[in-house]
Amino acid sequence: MKRPSIVIAGAGPIGLTAALLLGSKDIRVTVLEADDKISDALRASTWHPPTLDMLAPYGITDRMLAAGLPCPNWQIRMHPSGDRAVFDLSVLEGETDHPYRLQYEQSKYGHLVLDALGTLSSVTIHFSTAVTGLRQSADTVTVQASSQDEEREFAADYVIGADGARSAVRKAIGVELSGDIYPETTILATTLFPFHERLEGLSNVSYCWKPTGTFSLLRLPGVWRASLYAREGQSIEQALTDEGLQDLLHDIIPEAGLIEVLESRPYRIHKRLASTYRQGRVFLAWGVPGWRCRASQQSVRRYGDEWRPA
Repeated sequence: MKRPSIVIAGAGPIGLTAALLLGSKDIRVTVLEADDKISDALRASTWHPPTLDMLAPYGITDRMLAAGLPCPNWQIRMHPSGDRAVFDLSVLEGETDHPYRLQYEQSKYGHLVLDALGTLSSVTIHFSTAVTGLRQSADTVTVQASSQDEEREFAADYVIGADGARSAVRKAIGVELSGDIYPETTILATTLFPFHERLEGLSNVSYCWKPTGTFSLLRLPGVWRASLYAREGQSIEQALTDEGLQDLLHDIIPEAGLIEVLESRPYRIHKRLASTYRQGRVFLAWGVPGWRCRASQQSVRRYGDEWRPA
């Protein structure tokens, strides 16, 4: 029996992980990525036990643990009173090999998987190669792509569209999305400020409620990430200024003085569903923005050598 071949559109965390799992089974995989390199953008950072279990056999989890920050508990917290509900993940011992959440940047994860894929002769990655269309027959799929002003075609037994909400694969097979966008815009700010030294009993992952709204604090090795929201009547552009960020951060620690912000960006969360996730030999697979708080929280169970959503 000949080895099957698969084309994956997108070299984000979903596409690279799919390539790793398939390529490790000696399945021929070709990954097509429109950008010229792995994204280093400020994105998600929290990993959950099922994901860590899934990646452990490939050596990825150990490398993440060596550089990341395990979080044995997380909390929902009232601010400024400090009243809190703390969720102890040690209760999962025996159900998982990793009874904790792990703080590790998504961008760094991409480079780890890319290194692992470099050892697999069954996997080939083409950067600066954007999918433009596809056609399929009863027994094959042909993907059209544009690479440095050159048109190319890649034939495969199956195709996985892991190229995000604006997926060229999804559009090529005519699959529509339903749903809308959450109204709030989140401002993600990374800072060296030691929130754990100023807020008693703070967990490394804390979701906080205050009289005027919400915020969250997530700790990484050496830094904290704060998820903030503009004040009522304030534009996102105003909130993202140096003065605006200081104002929002001082809402958490009023007497902090100047809080150095290393990096910041706004984002919105979409709630979208595809009308179907398979058409013939083409599959769609992607995580929503905020992988840390949505996609990786989905329950996953093991069936023999397979991992499936519960």
